[in-house]
Amino acid sequence: MRKAAFWTALFVAVVFAAGTAFAAPPDKIVLKELQKQKPAVTFTHKAHGEKVKACAECHHKDAAGAEQKCSKCHGAKAEDKKVDLKESFHKQCKGCHQKEKKGPTKCDDCHKK
Repeated sequence: MRKAAFWTALFVAVVFAAGTAFAAPPDKIVLKELQKQKPAVTFTHKAHGEKVKACAECHHKDAAGAEQKCSKCHGAKAEDKKVDLKESFHKQCKGCHQKEKKGPTKCDDCHKK
């Protein structure tokens, strides 16, 4: 009887973990981390994901299905982490927009008041 309960619990845990790891990301994301300096940035994660295709383009250090928030690795200030959060957002997001010649590249285009 204990073996059956163990295997059932293990199966439920594995199914739950797999469902969590492969859950669809939200349609929109609000980046509030730098809100003290500028207004929060809202972007459509779903649309960006459809255009970029490879999650690792933005989530460059994470395994597929286990993407983390940028702030996990990038601190608010450069001394907190290797590349600070503001610099990483601007390099990644603005840099891609400039390269693709699409999307906003000016402060107020992303940081709406």
